[in-house]
Amino acid sequence: MKNLIILIAFVAFGFTNNAIAQKKVETTFKVDGVCGMCKKRIETAMDIKGVSFAEWNKETSDLFVVYNPKKVSEDELHRLLNEAGHDTEKSKATNEQYNSINGCCRYREMEKH
Repeated sequence: MKNLIILIAFVAFGFTNNAIAQKKVETTFKVDGVCGMCKKRIETAMDIKGVSFAEWNKETSDLFVVYNPKKVSEDELHRLLNEAGHDTEKSKATNEQYNSINGCCRYREMEKH
């Protein structure tokens, strides 16, 4: 009987633990940048609580992010990238934010050519 109670408690805890577990969301969106320094800056901007993985692809400008929407929103991810000086497909960095990045990282100037 004691073993049955332990088994029931274990199973109940497992279901409760799964119900409490917070689901992660995967998303990919465009972030402007041009070089390895941009990659580091973009990925570092995503180094926050609630983001478990972030990788930016220089060739495609795609940022793949795995995050917990209960801890951080997708809009917040875009805002953090803007603060780091990078435009995203949803929002643009201010001129002040953009001008804070290194000269070799100035992707807006490259768009004009």
